[in-house]
Amino acid sequence: MTNKAPTLTCYSSLIVPEFLTQAARSPSRDDSGNMGTLIRNITTFYRYVNEDLADTRTNSFLLVSNPIPILLIMYVYHRFVRSWGPAFMAKREPYNLKTLIIIYNIVQIGLSAYLTLQCLTRLYLSGYYSLWCQKIIYEDTPLERIVVSRVWLYYMIKVIDLMDTVFFVLRKKYNQVSFLHVYHHLGMCLLGFIGTKYVPGGHGIMLGFVNSMVHAVMYSYYLISIVRPQWVRQWWKKYITQLQILQFVILILHFGHVLFEPSCEYPKWVSFLFLPHNIFILFLFSDFYIKEYILKKNKNKAK
Repeated sequence: MTNKAPTLTCYSSLIVPEFLTQAARSPSRDDSGNMGTLIRNITTFYRYVNEDLADTRTNSFLLVSNPIPILLIMYVYHRFVRSWGPAFMAKREPYNLKTLIIIYNIVQIGLSAYLTLQCLTRLYLSGYYSLWCQKIIYEDTPLERIVVSRVWLYYMIKVIDLMDTVFFVLRKKYNQVSFLHVYHHLGMCLLGFIGTKYVPGGHGIMLGFVNSMVHAVMYSYYLISIVRPQWVRQWWKKYITQLQILQFVILILHFGHVLFEPSCEYPKWVSFLFLPHNIFILFLFSDFYIKEYILKKNKNKAK
């Protein structure tokens, strides 16, 4: 049994400007009819995007069947870390969340290491997946069911990652709640949803593989800094930032070369969607690195 690969087709009858053009041409007495047509077309378009284009293998998974739940989570997250949380903490002392954060970091390390090993052993080292170009395999096989479920697990981890910022707010570490931090978390949630719903597998697996590997290292650093702070060296943080920058360079090259490989059957719209996000994040991380580890160092030397 195989699943038909969803395809992006021309859907000219559902283009919004055409709705507006039709409404403008129609007499005012037909406004109610035009509104009914508009609503029907919008509903049809929504079903087309949410159902026809989606991969049916992940439709029953948590936070996948439609975008409303994850968009609501993202909205509440943004409002909490930017407004509700700071207002709630205004007259309160920072919470002591040491034990909770230790458990959280251990869970993150375990999940990230697990996904890294799964990608490495089941897909790349086994030769099942190609690093150069890997199409999505729409077959209902035991291995493909594992691939799809691991893509969903990665998406769930990106949702769990939002707790990073919640902990910062509850501990009044507002300097950590930067635009880079919040944008990155929101962007990964949205891309995780899109990847799981429409393209669970194939070339895009590299994003989950590389990001999980980096996160395993990153959360290990966080755990050590809490449990054994005397072991932490100042230069560790610098090299972890370099590792994060390296991952975005790898992903830009990985998704970018698909656009120049006509024979590659992986959907090119994914690259057009993922590349701008990764390029922007690379710029933000590079800007942070330059300010934090180069300009600040030169400024201290000048003193």
